Amino acid sequence: MKRAIVILLMLTGGGASAQVTLEECQEKARARYPLGKQQALIEQARAFDLSNANKGYLPRIAASARASYQSEVTRLPVTLPGANVEELSRDQYQAVVELQQTLWDGGTISARKKMAGAAAAAELARVEVDLYAVRERVNHLFFGALLADEQLRYNKLLQEELQSALEQVSAREAQGLARADEVDAVRVEQARVKLQEIEIRAAGSAYREMLGLLTGEEIGALAKPAADDGQRRGGRPELSLFDARDAQLATGLETLGASGKPRVSLFVQGGYGNPGLNMLKNEFSAYYSGGVRLSWDVSRLYTLREERRQVAVQQEMEASRRASFLLTLSMEEARGQKEVERWREMMQGDEEIVALHERVAESAAARAREGAASVLEWMREVNRLDQARQARALHEMQWLLAVYALRQVRGE
Repeated sequence: MKRAIVILLMLTGGGASAQVTLEECQEKARARYPLGKQQALIEQARAFDLSNANKGYLPRIAASARASYQSEVTRLPVTLPGANVEELSRDQYQAVVELQQTLWDGGTISARKKMAGAAAAAELARVEVDLYAVRERVNHLFFGALLADEQLRYNKLLQEELQSALEQVSAREAQGLARADEVDAVRVEQARVKLQEIEIRAAGSAYREMLGLLTGEEIGALAKPAADDGQRRGGRPELSLFDARDAQLATGLETLGASGKPRVSLFVQGGYGNPGLNMLKNEFSAYYSGGVRLSWDVSRLYTLREERRQVAVQQEMEASRRASFLLTLSMEEARGQKEVERWREMMQGDEEIVALHERVAESAAARAREGAASVLEWMREVNRLDQARQARALHEMQWLLAVYALRQVRGE
């Protein structure tokens, strides 16, 4: 009994404080996964977009220069007595600098800022969906490693029983009460169980190695998760993604509406050229002008209606995708609940079977010690007990995996 306790402590890492929980593995895998780094990049891109949109409120400065030759120039249709009016030069030059300040842009800048935020929110939600799938991979690896630990524990207990059987049958052989083939049979069984241990250790090591690659840390002893499969409700990231896409499409409609509105701005224009504002003065001169400008691209209205219809179609498609996802989610939740109930019932049956096999094995061991039964009969019952324990461990892990798969579906 003491030996079994020591083995159990070795397998569990000697104490709960050294054990790694499933939640810790999930968080570490999420932090390490390459997709997680995209979140910071998306935030940076959103900041750049917002900064660029805000610059639309800054004054706009434009400069232009022109040199031209004209076949005709402006002439007075009459001759004024005593007036010496020079004919304008046919080669003309002009350099202009204009400062323009937007007063009202129809809401275009505001819509651009909302669009930048909505697009970034949709990208972040998409990354969350991809990261959420990492949890399922962690769950499978964690419970696979945990199952290997349980199987290894029962394997050690079986080896102890076989060692006890070997000692007894060897003592009886020395007394002439047992045959040599009985000793060999126990040793063969020991060799078989040793091979099982190697196989279990290899499987557990593989699970731990893959889990370590996901978490970026060496995986030691694992803590068995709580067996609670309550009805806590969370939120699936896919629903947040649908909401973000809906907001993005709504912002797109607002942007389309703003693109069809007129713009009002102030302007100040300064120039230098020949001729200046006085077309009859044939020399280089500086000039300026300023005022309020109204501009409206009426041709934008030609396609605005169809573009709005196109967005409406996209909104209907998103609504259809959401409905389809919710239906699939409801079906998966119902199936997951049935899986949890099925494995729970299996575990209840396993407990009864293991208890019966333990009594039968104890009885066979007592009869073998008294010489009323052979060691081989005792060993056979011990193997049946081990198989029942292994089945119980497997069903328990399958139950826990079903519980956490159901939590994954619910978004808990």
